[in-house]
Amino acid sequence: MKRSLLIALLSLILVASISKQPVLAAANPDDVVRQFYSWYVGRLAKDDFNPLKNRAVALKYLTPQFLRRVPGLIKKTDADPLICAQDFDPTWTRNLKVDAPAINATVATTNVDLVGEHEMQVKLKVTLKKTAAGWRIDNVDCGY
Repeated sequence: MKRSLLIALLSLILVASISKQPVLAAANPDDVVRQFYSWYVGRLAKDDFNPLKNRAVALKYLTPQFLRRVPGLIKKTDADPLICAQDFDPTWTRNLKVDAPAINATVATTNVDLVGEHEMQVKLKVTLKKTAAGWRIDNVDCGY
């Protein structure tokens, strides 16, 4: 009886610990982009105006090289290079449109539309690289 109770208790603990594991990285480039912008704009909406300071999370979505280039891009453009704007619309998380990516071996590109409720719309061209860790954003082109 005690053994059955112990096994049941250990099984519950195992199930609880498995359910708390982090979500695995997205396998597809468009999923990476969708997850990144949901997280990034979601953080901006919570008055976290520097979400990339959380390097561990940022590196789940961005290449280390791109993450290192971001501060210089901010100074050069006087805007956020990930959303190509100085301001943002919190409704972008609900109105995010990501086109099917064009994949060429280890590089993928996709067009992204951040559509806001207050006529604030931004179009981006996002380039991703396939790394050992999976697809990661390596560039955002604001000129699309």
